[in-house]
Amino acid sequence: MRAVAAILGIAWALLNLILAALFVASSFTKTTPMKEGILAQLALLIGGLLILGMGWLLAQQSWRLLRQRTQQ
Repeated sequence: MRAVAAILGIAWALLNLILAALFVASSFTKTTPMKEGILAQLALLIGGLLILGMGWLLAQQSWRLLRQRTQQ
């Protein structure tokens, strides 16, 4: 059961990392500050970085859980 939870956690973390990359990339496009303003650009950048950090932490914990299961 731990292995299944770890694999699901890694899959979820990968999806979060992809989403974070999209947020950060879209914060640097020319149209975002022109259309919606600098606050929208900062919101995309900060939100993307936060999602990136949380996804990285989840991936680390899931990897540790998966490694712990295989060592026993």
